[in-house]
Amino acid sequence: MKAIYIFSFLLILCWGCKRDFTSLNTDPTQFTKATPEASILAAVKNLNTQMANYNISKYWDLSHLLCQQANRYDVTDAGLWQTFYQGVLGNLNQVLLNYSNDSSFSNRVQIARILHAYTYFILASNFGPAPLKQANNTQYLSSVMFDNEDTLYTYALTTLKDAASKISLTGDKLTYDPVYNGNLQNWVKFANTLRLKIALQCQRNLPDLARQQIQDVMANETATINSEAETAKMNYENIAGNENPYYAKFIKTNSYYPYTPTATGQAPKLSEFLLTFFRSYNDPRLQAYYDTVPMANRLLLPDTLASSMDDSLRIVLVPIPYLGQPKAPTKLIGWTALAGAADIVGSSNINSYSNANPVIYQVNRPFIMLSYAEALFLKAEAAELGLGGAMGAAQYYNAGIDANFAYWGISSTVRDAYKATDGIKWGTAGIGFYNYLHLVKTDIPLTNINKIWIQRWLNYFPDGGFDCWCLERRTRVFNLPPHTNPGGNSSYSANPTYSDVPGRTSYPTTVVNLNPAGYQSALKELGTSRVDDYDIYQQLHFAMPYTVPDWNSMPAMYDYQFLMKWYGNTFEDYVKAAATQGFKVMISSTYHK
Repeated sequence: MKAIYIFSFLLILCWGCKRDFTSLNTDPTQFTKATPEASILAAVKNLNTQMANYNISKYWDLSHLLCQQANRYDVTDAGLWQTFYQGVLGNLNQVLLNYSNDSSFSNRVQIARILHAYTYFILASNFGPAPLKQANNTQYLSSVMFDNEDTLYTYALTTLKDAASKISLTGDKLTYDPVYNGNLQNWVKFANTLRLKIALQCQRNLPDLARQQIQDVMANETATINSEAETAKMNYENIAGNENPYYAKFIKTNSYYPYTPTATGQAPKLSEFLLTFFRSYNDPRLQAYYDTVPMANRLLLPDTLASSMDDSLRIVLVPIPYLGQPKAPTKLIGWTALAGAADIVGSSNINSYSNANPVIYQVNRPFIMLSYAEALFLKAEAAELGLGGAMGAAQYYNAGIDANFAYWGISSTVRDAYKATDGIKWGTAGIGFYNYLHLVKTDIPLTNINKIWIQRWLNYFPDGGFDCWCLERRTRVFNLPPHTNPGGNSSYSANPTYSDVPGRTSYPTTVVNLNPAGYQSALKELGTSRVDDYDIYQQLHFAMPYTVPDWNSMPAMYDYQFLMKWYGNTFEDYVKAAATQGFKVMISSTYHK
């Protein structure tokens, strides 16, 4: 048996245990080869299931697309490192080591290379430095050195281009392809679109390479994702072990959804910041992404409404159908203006916050890796930067909105009204609401590239939490509210009572304890002066430089403007809504102007 077969699969595991692998190397009962289909299927499933589980435990929290207060901006590693090196790269390396020199497996090898590059893109965007050259190599067992972030991105970009160019459309196919059902052309399109995505992210740290790669992709758009049918997605099925990860977490275990006081956790809720954004621009995706709160559980918000019939004003109680949950109910000591005032939003009953649309928990719902709508927004950015494109940036941008709305089944009439809104419409600026603590505002500037980034963020619901985090770190397109009850390594920061968006994921303790020389090489590549990698604001090379505000000194106040006039501006609008939606008209007082 060849030694490299065993160690390529188990190298990273050796960092977490002390087994004697020599006996495994000579054990005649061990397999010598796994089929490409088995290895690639295992890699794809492990990769996407891990990303979905990280949405639940990390990325949704970081993205502000959904809210789970228990996550607390905690970016300490929770299994991604081991899963990626063992369950993803380990399986892909089996294909590369065993079949690269066999022409009858040529296309399957290139698909494995595409997924290999994709995996390293995710690793680099989470951790920064990571082992590449010495990973899964029997010559490096006691110490495995780390390659820097730029090396990983360069590897991903060059590998994707080369692998896509070597796929023969008349050659071998995967017998079972969980992403593209054997369509080789779509694998080429995924590789090239992913290359565009990575290159756009790397413009700060690899400007020359990024520019060349963007122009190269945009010069041949026919080789990129150009329809919904070409969206890259991992397909799941109603078979034990192959269910959608959200279904497995929230439905199958019956411990999260729907929320009950005895449940062991919390179903994902609408984010307060996202609701503020939706309300600012009358975004119909609020109804597509989230469920209405049952009438009995709705927050009753006092609001003052004028009458269209006379000069009277009435203070009424308005049942709010969609409510977003803040990151944390904790208030900073510097926010003295909040003392003694009622926190209507932050102190609401957990059942008053909107749950995610149950469609995301369907047992066979696919996990989106790279969508058609995202591809259009990527092309819009490239075109806006003057780096190519068969259409103008505005055309790509509007087509991206169209694709996202079509995916969620929203009518073209509603879509077009939304696209005509100031701030959404190309070449316009939008004035948004403040969030409920009056700390951040949801304005959209006149610059069109901000519009592209914002629509890309909104398109990532629910699977693209990781991509939202990358987008925010690269562009700082939003001024996001702080987390006032952070977890993870926030205790090591200068202001541990709150956390801004963290800069990276910290390495697992197995790396720290069992690969100390490698860990030191990682710290060197990070450029930190610390003896550990616990600085939550350590920025990666691709990220825009950022100074964390002193949130404690900000003049916080309760601001509910984004919730007011929910059913219209007049008392008559309110009465009409009560009749059609089945709630009681509640008047607390009436007076005349």
